[in-house]
Amino acid sequence: MVSGAGKGIGRAIAQSLAAQGYNLFLLGRDGEALAAVATACAEHSVQAHFLAGDLCEAGHIATALAAAEEKLGAIDVLVNNAGAAARGAVQGADLAAWRQVLDLNLWAVIALTRGVLPAMIARRQGAIINISSISGRHSAGGDAIYAASKHALNGFTASLFEDVREFGIKVSCIMPGFVDTALTAGMQRRHERMIGAEDIAACVDFVLAASARCCPTEIVIRPQLAP
Repeated sequence: MVSGAGKGIGRAIAQSLAAQGYNLFLLGRDGEALAAVATACAEHSVQAHFLAGDLCEAGHIATALAAAEEKLGAIDVLVNNAGAAARGAVQGADLAAWRQVLDLNLWAVIALTRGVLPAMIARRQGAIINISSISGRHSAGGDAIYAASKHALNGFTASLFEDVREFGIKVSCIMPGFVDTALTAGMQRRHERMIGAEDIAACVDFVLAASARCCPTEIVIRPQLAP
């Protein structure tokens, strides 16, 4: 299961997993974009299902988890990639918009994770990979709620690993710097120097390829050259 799979990092992760033979259940807001990704993934002779909707709504998450189990059975790998940002100084914050960032970047992750854990624990295997950000370590002005959500995600991921490591479940947090996606499109940066979405997909592949003896719990990936 990959959230935020309709574009950018999520799309690259989905396509990479499909190429390795994983059946997929894709989540995101844009049904047309998800359909296109599912079609591309199916070219690798795998099943690729999708469900469009708002992960900030608890009812949609419950529906997605039930649909995924019906189509594919128990989830082996959960990639929590969906995310949002709301930039601006704290003193001018739109609190409703900030709450949505927290709901998507943190609470949706927790809800999806909680939904897949029972089957992973029962089978004593699985992987949960959370796509965070370097902002979860190094905060900047005008980025308070995004940074707060990613700091919280990093902490959640670290604690989750301790909770489930005895069951053989891999838990990893990937923290990229600037990635060339729609989320960074408006930034005054040299986009040709940014990390590519496929580079994040390669990090996911690395986690999944790790032996049962170890777990890459944190991966920080930054542009080689300053963008």
